[in-house]
This record gives sequence, structure tokens and C-alpha cells, in this order.
Amino acid sequence: MSNDKAFWDRIARKYAADPIADEATYQHKLEKTRECFTPDSRVLEFGCGTGSTALLHAPFVKEIIATDLSDGMIEIAHERAAEAGVENVRFQAIDVADLAEPNESFDVVLGLNVLHLLPNRREVMTQSYDLLKPGGVFITSTACLGDGMWFLALIKPIMRLFGG
Repeated sequence: MSNDKAFWDRIARKYAADPIADEATYQHKLEKTRECFTPDSRVLEFGCGTGSTALLHAPFVKEIIATDLSDGMIEIAHERAAEAGVENVRFQAIDVADLAEPNESFDVVLGLNVLHLLPNRREVMTQSYDLLKPGGVFITSTACLGDGMWFLALIKPIMRLFGG
């Protein structure tokens, strides 16, 4: 896992500067996700990257805990939250497996564009289910190799090669 962390720390600023490739689809996903929120919702987002999605969802919920393995990504997320004046998102640089939240703590768990990068995705999905309150919702949006995204299979070896 340390190689993955080193990779994401190193590219965090470049990642933050890159525009969203398909803005219309991103906005649609935001809208669909918000259908699961209430003003009292407590939300967990793991693999939050630079925090953009968490910050956009913040006005619609009570609280978001947004985690990412990369200190570099979380540093940028803190900067963006301060610039936006958002106070109901708590960013943490932590592996989701190490999250110290009791079971049934969240109304919604988000794992967006991250499951395909995790070596322990089954464990993380089980943990996500355990963290949900009864009736809670786990939302994921993950690239599938069968959808013409075959090149994503190259990401993990490249991350390891340049991860240090």
C-alpha cells in the first residue's frame, strides 16, 4: 500500500489541476447521489482524492467524513474546503480499512472511482456495508474493463513502478 500512497502523493497537484473529462456525466452522478441524501445524512466518502465531490455534496447533508490514502490529496482537500468556507466535511488521510468508526454510523457510504484500484475491494465493500445504518445506501461508480476501459488494467503496475 505504501507504493500506492507514494504515487498519489507525488501526482496530487497534477491530478488536482486536471479538468473533469466528462462534466455532464459527473453532474448527473452528483444529482443521482443527492437523491439519497437528507439534511440529516451522515456520509462517508473513501478514496475522496482532492475532496471535490465531498465539497459539492456538503450543502445537502449534515456531515461528511472524506478519506484518502494520500496525504497530498488530503492537503489539497483541506485547502479547497478553506477556500470554499465548507465546515461540515472532515478530511482524513487514512486507509479506509483503518477508519475508526463504529458499525451503523453512516446513512450513505460513497466509493467513487476507486474500487478498481483497491487490492482488497471485497473487504472494503463488506466494511462499507457494516458502516451503514439500517436502510443506508452504498454508492459506487467504478470503471469496468468490459466497458472499453481496458487501459485501466495498466494503472496498478504503473503505480507500483513509479511509486518508489
